[in-house]
Amino acid sequence: MRACYYFLTIFSLLVIQSFAQQNQSNEFDQLQELKLKFYQNKKIGTDSALYFMKKLANKDDYSFKTFAYAASLYLKTRDRYSFNFESYNDSIHKYLPKIHENNQNYAMLFDIHILLGNTYKRRGQMKAALDNYLKAENYALIINDVERIVKIKGNVALVYQDMRQLDNAINQITTTYKIVENNKERLGKKYNSRKFKTLLNTSAIYNSLLQDNNMNLYYGDSSVHFLNKILSDKDLKLSKFKYGQVYRNLATAYSLKKEYVQAEPFFQKSIEYFSEINAQADLYNAFYNTGVNYLEMNNLQKSKNAFQEVLRIKQDTLLDPNYVNAHKYLSEIYVQQNNKDSASYYFTKHQKILAKATKEQQLEYEKIFSADETYQLKKKIESLEKANSKNKNLIVFSLILLLVIISTSTVIIYKNVKEKRNAKSRLQHLLDVPKETNKETNSQKLIIKDEHHAEVIDGLEKIEKKLFFLKEEFNLYTTAKKIGTNTTYLSKIIKEHKKMTFSEYSNDLRIKYIVEKLKTDKTVRAYTTQAIGEIGGYKNAKSFTRIFKKYTGITPFQFIEKIETELEGFNK
Repeated sequence: MRACYYFLTIFSLLVIQSFAQQNQSNEFDQLQELKLKFYQNKKIGTDSALYFMKKLANKDDYSFKTFAYAASLYLKTRDRYSFNFESYNDSIHKYLPKIHENNQNYAMLFDIHILLGNTYKRRGQMKAALDNYLKAENYALIINDVERIVKIKGNVALVYQDMRQLDNAINQITTTYKIVENNKERLGKKYNSRKFKTLLNTSAIYNSLLQDNNMNLYYGDSSVHFLNKILSDKDLKLSKFKYGQVYRNLATAYSLKKEYVQAEPFFQKSIEYFSEINAQADLYNAFYNTGVNYLEMNNLQKSKNAFQEVLRIKQDTLLDPNYVNAHKYLSEIYVQQNNKDSASYYFTKHQKILAKATKEQQLEYEKIFSADETYQLKKKIESLEKANSKNKNLIVFSLILLLVIISTSTVIIYKNVKEKRNAKSRLQHLLDVPKETNKETNSQKLIIKDEHHAEVIDGLEKIEKKLFFLKEEFNLYTTAKKIGTNTTYLSKIIKEHKKMTFSEYSNDLRIKYIVEKLKTDKTVRAYTTQAIGEIGGYKNAKSFTRIFKKYTGITPFQFIEKIETELEGFNK
C-alpha cells in the first residue's frame, strides 16, 4: 500500500512539473511571437508594431521588456514620431542592468544593443551608437554567432565612416569581408546577402575616402572594383533595389573622380531601378546627385530637370542640404539661361528656407556654396532684372527687392569676412607666439574695484593655472560656485576683463590648450579628432571640429598638417 502511495506521489509531482514546464514554454513562445512583430514592422506597419511592443513591455520578463522599449525607441526615431525620448531611455536603463549575462540572454542583449546603436546613429549621436555597437559585437563574439558578428561589424564600419574615421572604417569592413568569405557554410542562405552588403559598404567607404582626398584616385578605383565584383557574381541574384544601390555607388565613384560622362549612365540606371520599385528616398538622392553631375557637364537643361524632380519628390517639411541647395542650383541655372523671373523665384525661396535653418544646418549648407558665391549669384540676378525690366513699376519693385537681398547679403558677407580675418589672425598668433608670451597678451592692467572683485579675478587666474576648464563639469554655475560668487557677477567680470562671454572664454581656454599640445607633443598629433577634442574637454568630435575651425580658420587635421609642414621646413 505504501509503495502504491509513493508511486502516486511521484507521478503527481512529475505531472505538475511537466505542466509547469509546458506553461513556461508556452509563455516563452508567446513572448517570442510578440518580439517577432517588431521585425515585421515594414509589413504590418509601424503603428501595429508599436502596439505589439507595448504589449511586450507590459510583460514581467526583463529581457523582453527592455527589448520592447528599445524597439519602440528605434521605430519612433526612424519614423520621426513626436515622443519623449528620455522617458523611453530611462526605462531601458532601468531594466537593462536586471538582465543576467548568461548564455540564455546573450542573443537578446545583442538585439537590444544593436537597436540602441541604430537609434543613436539616426539621431546623429555617433559616439553613443559606436558604444552600443561594440557591446553588441562583444555578445555576438561570446556566442560565436557568425551572422551576428558580420552584421554588427558592418554597422561599426558605417559608424566609423559617419565619424570620418575612415581608416578604422576600412579596417573594420575588410575584416568583415574576410569573416564572410571564411564562413560561407555557416552563414548558409545568409551568405549571399551578407556578401552583397559588405561589398556595397566597402565601396561606400572608399567613396568617402575619395571625397575627403579627391587627389587619390586609387580610392575611386577600389570602389569600382568592389562594385564590379558584385555585378560579376551571378550567385548574388540582385533585386531591383540592390541593382539601384550598386549603380548609384558606381555613379558616385566616377563623379568623385571627375569622370562625369562615365558617371551619367550609372546615375540613369539607378534612377530607373528606384523608380520601378518606388523607392522615394533613394530616388530623391539619385536625382539630386544626377543634377550636380549634369551641371558639371554643363548640361543645364538636364540638370534643371533633375533638380525639379528633387523638389517634386520632397514631401515633408524637414530641411536637408539636398533640398535647400537644389533651390540655389536652380537659381544659378536660370541665371545662365537668362530667365530672370525663375532665377529670382528660386533664390528668394532659398533665402526664406535658409532663414528657418539652425546655425549648424547653415554651416552644413555652406559646404556647397560659399558666401561669396551666393553674393555673386545675387549680383547676376540683379543684372538680369535690370536688363529684362519692361516698365517703371517693375524696375522700382525689382530695385527694392534687390536692396533687401543685397543688404542682407552684405551683413552676412561682412560677418563671414570678419570672422575669417579674426580666425586667420588667431591662427597665426597661435602658431607664432610662444606659450610664455600668451600670458603677456592677456596681462592687461586691471582696475580692481573692491575686495570681492579682486577675489573673482584671482579665482579666474587659479582656474586657468590649475586647468579646471578641462573638466567636464566646467560651466558658468560651477565656476561661480568654485570662486565664491554668483553667475551674473562672474559673467560681468569676464565680459569686462576678457572681452568675451563665458562660453567664448571657455572655448578660448580649451582651444589654446589643445593648440599648445599639438605644437609641442608629436604623440597628440597622431590622435584621432575625437581623442584630441577629449583632451580639451570636448566629448563630441563634430562640435569640437566646428569650434576649432571657428577659432583658427582651419580644421584640427589641417592645423596638424600646417605644424608638420613648418617643422619639416625648420629641420631642413
